[in-house]
Amino acid sequence: MQNLLTREDCRLVQASFAEIAPIASEVAATFYRRLFELNPSLVSLFKTDMQLQGVRLMEKLAVAVQGLEDLPSIAPLVGALGRRHAGYGVQPDDYDVAGEALLGALGEAFGPAFNSELRNAWSAAFRALSTEMIRASEGDGFSRR
Repeated sequence: MQNLLTREDCRLVQASFAEIAPIASEVAATFYRRLFELNPSLVSLFKTDMQLQGVRLMEKLAVAVQGLEDLPSIAPLVGALGRRHAGYGVQPDDYDVAGEALLGALGEAFGPAFNSELRNAWSAAFRALSTEMIRASEGDGFSRR
């Protein structure tokens, strides 16, 4: 699979992620609210405190965002996340819902600054990461580009 994530996408995602760091807990809460609105059946997959879940989400996302320009460097993290998510019952189609929830949460956080360029960059980054998580969950490992 060809990597559709450009260096400019990586730069935009990394810079914008740094901007939302001070409100990370709010972004995480908005993400989960949107996720459960989009697919209420996903609520049953979460057994931990949602505030703690939000902290974990943002920690993992921070590592992934830092490694976007060298996806194989974050292969262990992404692969482990994909396998762990599969173990929780996450299905490949659930990633589409999660992507929509993430873009919605970022849109709320950034407001008008979340223009089509920034939205497309985040969408490409999420697609790249979720594709690799799904591959790992299916036992295919991280793809080499």
